Amino acid sequence: MPSTDIDRDATSDALCPLITPTPANPSTLATTQRPAYKPRSSDPSALSYSFTVPGDPLSATVVRTTTRTVLRAHGLTAIEEPVLSISGELVACATRFAPGQDIYHSLRWCDGALRIVNWDAHHAHSDHHQAAHCSAQRKRALLLLAAVVHECDGTWGISKSGPATDGTRVWARLPLPGA
Repeated sequence: MPSTDIDRDATSDALCPLITPTPANPSTLATTQRPAYKPRSSDPSALSYSFTVPGDPLSATVVRTTTRTVLRAHGLTAIEEPVLSISGELVACATRFAPGQDIYHSLRWCDGALRIVNWDAHHAHSDHHQAAHCSAQRKRALLLLAAVVHECDGTWGISKSGPATDGTRVWARLPLPGA
């Protein structure tokens, strides 16, 4: 059956002819009410998040934004700025050591402190001199992280991944101030 000009105008932008056209007033879309995310609890002990991002410098922004949302949802705004700095530095460093590879980022509340773990696919070197050079380069790239962790009375380190995975794991532990 031939279509009319009115039918063609109404569905010209749609991929499917059954889709209802967008309302003429797009501002009605912005006022649509969506349920807000509510965590199980704002208690930090429920905090346990892990995600993977691509080994791209822009991923540091994604990790910081996601981390900010997690911290606010769990009532941890007191450590928001240092944690955002640490998370961003971890991911930025990982993108330099394993460009193009996936980066795993984890946030967990454990024993009154936030544990931040970052894993990248940069493997351990078999040559002792190369391993020492690489470790020194990574530590130098993480000087800001080290300063932030020290200022917050936290700890951090670099460790090899477990036997099931190759790569490098960098972690930081940040206590809640006054705890």
